Amino acid sequence: MNIANKLMMFFQGNIRLWKSFWLIGEIVYPIFLFIIIFYIEIKLYNNEQVLLNLPFNNANMPIIDYYKLHIISKIFYFVLTIFVTVGIWRSAEKYRGSFIWIIISLIYLSYFRIFTLRLIFY
Repeated sequence: MNIANKLMMFFQGNIRLWKSFWLIGEIVYPIFLFIIIFYIEIKLYNNEQVLLNLPFNNANMPIIDYYKLHIISKIFYFVLTIFVTVGIWRSAEKYRGSFIWIIISLIYLSYFRIFTLRLIFY
């Protein structure tokens, strides 16, 4: 099975909820997004101001400054976030386990994912 089929299975919600939420939504997606946006901003647009260094336990933690992203990076971020959110949402709809996990997943997606999308444009 190739990567396109796996991505289609994810988008259709045919991946188990725990895999969709934890593996793709909380591990792969943020790391992939951080690396790709950082690469786009540095290599294509020569934007070295894209990272903020927040102090955290005597160390600096780099985070992306959404306000300083190029519009292409913002569109990429938006499209990828919608893709991941829809895939997890559909997995939650197909989940046949405890109802509480469905509710928690949908609340998380509704509030936190949509809230972060707001940050890139305002």
